[in-house]
Amino acid sequence: MLDYLLSAIEPHVKSLTSYVRWPEHELIIMFSSFHTNSFVALLFPKAVGFNHSYYQPLCLAILKGDWKSTRDFLDIDPSALTAKVAVLGRTALHVAAVGAQWEFVIKLVQEMPEDMLTELDLMGRSCLHYVAMGRSINAAKALVTKNPCVTQVTDFKGFTPLIYSITSKRCKEMVWYLVSNTTDERPSCPFSGPSASQLVALLTAAGYHGFKLRSASAIAAAVLLMR
Repeated sequence: MLDYLLSAIEPHVKSLTSYVRWPEHELIIMFSSFHTNSFVALLFPKAVGFNHSYYQPLCLAILKGDWKSTRDFLDIDPSALTAKVAVLGRTALHVAAVGAQWEFVIKLVQEMPEDMLTELDLMGRSCLHYVAMGRSINAAKALVTKNPCVTQVTDFKGFTPLIYSITSKRCKEMVWYLVSNTTDERPSCPFSGPSASQLVALLTAAGYHGFKLRSASAIAAAVLLMR
């Protein structure tokens, strides 16, 4: 599938900078330049509306871990901090998280407005959804400390970052951190809403027991795990 996708894209793309699987079943492509805007519109119709070539240096600097160039770009254009700078409607914070540049995530969080931390890309994911699939507890803590509501944000399927951390199977410490900082509040109600049964099943299958939860319904879910 990967080879087929790349072979289909290459004739239309001048330069394919990099691609990574994140998570394993999803192909995330970062293009260095595009042949035509119509091709971008064909693949990502909602992504058209920002200048790909303008934000290219910023995205590449973030993915390369070049903080000096990233800082220089943001100093020249502060609006880039909250703008959609990459395909799939991603902000600089999304790009850093997708690229596993955890120190960048921490630095960008300190500068971004609180409400931007819950911003979803066109995949329906917040920055914490991507961070939850990694191993950087510090990046997760930076997001939660700045805006505790980030743990309650759901993707288009109603899944919170907690579910992402469980299914990624990368870091138990991340699961423990998120489960202790996720509440059963609206609108997601992760422990009593539509995704609650799946959450319990995932936790059971993964062998997580004895964690501290922060609501009565969440405790009820934990009791189910002990049976």
